Formats: sequence, C-alpha cells, structure tokens
Amino acid sequence: MIPRSARLGVLTGAGFRSDLTRIARETGRTDREAMRAARKYLREIRTIPSPLVAGFGGWAAGKVWRRNYGNVHYDPRDLERLAELGADHPLVFLPSHKSQLDHAVLHHVLWRNGRPPNYTASGINMNFFLLGPILRRSGSFFIRRRIGDRPIYKRVLRAYLAHILEECHPVEWYIEGTRSRTGKLLPPTYGLLTYAAEAIWHGRCDDIHAIPVSISYDHVEEIEPYVAEQRGAVKRRETLIWMVKSILRMGRDYGDIHVRLGEPLSMADLFAGHPEADRRGMVAALGTEICSRINRATPVTATSLVVSAILGDPGPHGLSMARLGEVVGELVRDADARRLPAVDGLAEVDRAGIERIVRTLARRRIVTVEGDSSRPGGASRTYRIEPDQRLAASYYRNTVAHHYVAPAAAEVAIAAAGRATGEALLEGFHDRLGALHGLLESDFFLPDRATFSGQVFGELARRVPAWESRLLDEGSARVLARLRPHRAPWALRHFLEAYRVVAGLLAEEPAGRPSDRKAFLRSALERSLSHARQDRIPAEAASLPLLSAGLRMATWHDPAADGPDLRPQREALAAEVGRFLEAIKTLDQ
Repeated sequence: MIPRSARLGVLTGAGFRSDLTRIARETGRTDREAMRAARKYLREIRTIPSPLVAGFGGWAAGKVWRRNYGNVHYDPRDLERLAELGADHPLVFLPSHKSQLDHAVLHHVLWRNGRPPNYTASGINMNFFLLGPILRRSGSFFIRRRIGDRPIYKRVLRAYLAHILEECHPVEWYIEGTRSRTGKLLPPTYGLLTYAAEAIWHGRCDDIHAIPVSISYDHVEEIEPYVAEQRGAVKRRETLIWMVKSILRMGRDYGDIHVRLGEPLSMADLFAGHPEADRRGMVAALGTEICSRINRATPVTATSLVVSAILGDPGPHGLSMARLGEVVGELVRDADARRLPAVDGLAEVDRAGIERIVRTLARRRIVTVEGDSSRPGGASRTYRIEPDQRLAASYYRNTVAHHYVAPAAAEVAIAAAGRATGEALLEGFHDRLGALHGLLESDFFLPDRATFSGQVFGELARRVPAWESRLLDEGSARVLARLRPHRAPWALRHFLEAYRVVAGLLAEEPAGRPSDRKAFLRSALERSLSHARQDRIPAEAASLPLLSAGLRMATWHDPAADGPDLRPQREALAAEVGRFLEAIKTLDQ
C-alpha cells in the first residue's frame, strides 16, 4: 500500500491537480478517470523501502558480485564527505553503466558504510518474480522506457521524483539510460534529469547535488552479448530464468571492481550561469558536465593498457612479452606523469601482473597466445588479437580512450597540417585542431574549443618542450618523431572510421536526414562490415553504437536538415574525416 504521506505529496498538490485536469480534457477523460489512472501508475512506480530488506539486499549484493570479483576499491572518505553534503540538500547519484552488477556494487558499498539505500530508478523489465519485490523494498522504483504517449504517466513520474527529492532522499539512476556496449560513456539521457531540474525551478528544492559515479571492472562478464548487440543482435530479455542462469555462470576470476565518486555538482550553481529562458540548454549543459566528470573520475586499469598495447601494434605477428611489457610500462609512466586517475597498484604492475591479465583474456579467446611455452618465462610466446576478437577487446580500450583524446588530437592535427613549413604549418595545425574538436566534442564530452586547445598545448609542451619553435624550425615530421609512441592509431582511428562510413552514406542522400534512423544504421553496419572484411577499416569500427555516434556528429554538421541538396556539405565532411584518417596512417608508418 502507498503510504498516505506519499499520496498526499504526489497526487494532491495544486500544480499536479491542475495539470491532471488539463490532461484529462486533452485526452477525452473525466477527472475521476484521470485520477484513477494516476493512482494506478503511482502503484506501479513507487518504492516501498524496508530497512530490513534493504539491509538484506546490501548483504546479498556483496555475495553476488564476489562470485566473479575479488574486491571493490573505493575511498570511504568520499562517502563521509557526501554525508555532510546530503544533510541539507538531496543527492542524486549518477553512475556510469557498464554491467548488470553496477547497482549491486553501489548498493553494497553504501550499505557497508552505513549509508541509507538510494531511491533507484530501475527499468520495469527488472520487476519480475522474486527480484522485483526485493528491489522495490530495497529502494528501487520502476519506470517504463517508452512513455511519450502516456501524458498521465509522465506527470505522475515527474511528481513522484519531485516528492522524494523534496523529502531529501538520495536518488540514483544511470545517466546513460542503458549499459554501454562499447565501454565508452554514452550520451546523457535527459528525462529524469529534466524532472530533477524542474524540482528546483518549481521551488520544491533549493538545490540538488549531482554525484557523478564511475564504476569500472578489470574484466566484464557481459562482453559476448555486448559484441553481438553491436553487430545488430537483439538484447537479451531479463527474466527469472535469465537471472538464475547469470548467477550460475558466475565463479570466474575477473579481477576487481573500482568505484570512484567524481566531483559533486550543484545544479543551482550551474543553472545560475544560464539565462532563465534557456531551460533546455541548462539541462543539456548539466548532462554534459556530469558525463565529463564521470570521465575524469574513471581510472586507467591495467587491463585497458594491456589491450591498448596489443591493439596498437601494427604488425601481424603480435607482441612478445618483453615488448608488451615495454609498451605497457611506457603507458603506465605516461599515466603517472599526466596524473590520470588510476586503479590501486597500477604503477607497480609487472610482468607477472601482465601475464595474469593476458591469461584471463586468452581464456575468453580475446587474446591469442602463440609460441613455445616450455622455454623459461615463455620467452618465445607472442600475443595478438585476431580480427574477429577486436570488437570484444576494444571494449577495454574504449573505457580509457577519453584520457588520450588530447595527446592523440595533437598528433593528428600536426600530421594533417601536411608538408607546409613555418607559419603556414603552425596555422594549418591550429585549423586542423579546431576541425578535429568539432568532430569529437559530442562523443567525448570535450570542453569548449579554447579550453581543449589549451589541454592539447599542455600535452605538447610536456612531451616536446618548445614545441612551437621546433614545429617552425624542424617541420612536422621531426616533431611527430619526438611524440612517439603515438596514441592516435589506437585511441581515435576506429571512431573516425565509423564516422567516415556514416558521412559517406549520408552523402548519397539527396537531402534531409534519414527518415528511418534504424534502417540507415543497419545499412551503415552492413557497409562497415564489408569494409572490415576487406581490411579497409579495423573490425571494431563496425559497431552500431559507434555508427550511431557518427550519425549524431554528422547531423550536427548539417547546415539545415531540410535543405534542397546537402550532398556537397556531406561530401566535404566525409572528405575531412578521410584526411584525418590519412594523417593517422602516416603516424602508423
């Protein structure tokens, strides 16, 4: 039964009653019918928190994730600071979404530290026999994914979220809306974020503090279905049988889990910097800033560096353990010099640690190990990733790719400036860097162009002191030689290859944007798979999420969606992406 206080807070407010009456008129219902529907939706959505069940859920959550993982690493001091922050204003936890275990991990961490469970927005697909009642009594409230044609449902959900925020309960949902199949953070969803912002605009809360949360795994159990879905397979449906099978499949050594709390963000402070009329712009800025802070908090893992090293090797024969150790060691030192967030113990990763990672990847057939294992230390073994496993391996590289956009962009912009000399070369570099920022800004939540350029200049100054004068005096080839080993071939190429496929396909459209987005992306996937089979693009570029990001980028560059003929502009965009890819090829050579 819904507590009376919740019913009063959600269904009886003057604003809610007024909106419900308006919706009833617009949909041809009586006020009584509209209220009956509202009560039904509230019963479907609401949580019924029980301290006993929530405590059991926190304990059980730990039992579940421990079947695959050793430890969860986090800083208890971060939680102590949140206790002070949440004393006066509600907290909204916004985690990245890498695995079905994410909620269990965060719930366990909060329970273990004596924190109350978050009121968590869960997909209604998780409300099945046995699991649904436990989640509901542990703090979960269930929401539908598609609510555009249900105005009463939308109004009840908005009122319910405002009520629990007004009561200062901590709330949680995934900013991406769904799990990332690629490892890279997805664009933010704005539904619940807008409803939370409205709680401030309508005076229900003075402020809300958004808490960006990064949850990372040394190895992720769901890689195989993620690869299938990137290639067009239908997502598995969650049921009781699915849950039981998932638990029974556990029992593997997948390393550890890493939870990092990003810098809290005051929504009221952020909104104060925007004009009152631009509320849509406020929410977009809020979502982008939250995602940016999640990225900044996401740690570099040893697995991500090992996979990046092997994927970045241009040779067909793979890397020896000695060479793999050298490359990983260089990346570790670079991460330390740049003060990137890193998992505990990354600086001490040694040959034995690399071999453990490779063995785990080899058991999952992601890495192929060849050679004589009988010699001391397996000295003649080589490690490589076959084309049909590059998409699976790319997941781990993509989790940290955002940390390498600035150094990679510096390399690409210099190489793309061509063979000009002197001031013309420097001018070409700045021009190419600006164009590259325009291509990548939405996919990687980059700061504005001036700030990003400052980051790139800082990276260049760190790696090549007096880089501008060297570029003027020595030319691009010598400066690029000083920037070795290059990051762009493994950090950016597959994203840009997906962009080029989309831009090329769009250039064949006479005008307007694709009327059937799904059909367009299927065509793009077919084309990219064909290119991958011909070794024209890396296999990991044939990915629906990457192609979808390319479509989002390309439509941003359309001067007008309904122009008479957009082919010239789209052909120019495809050519520009192609020039950047040619520049990356020169880095490989």
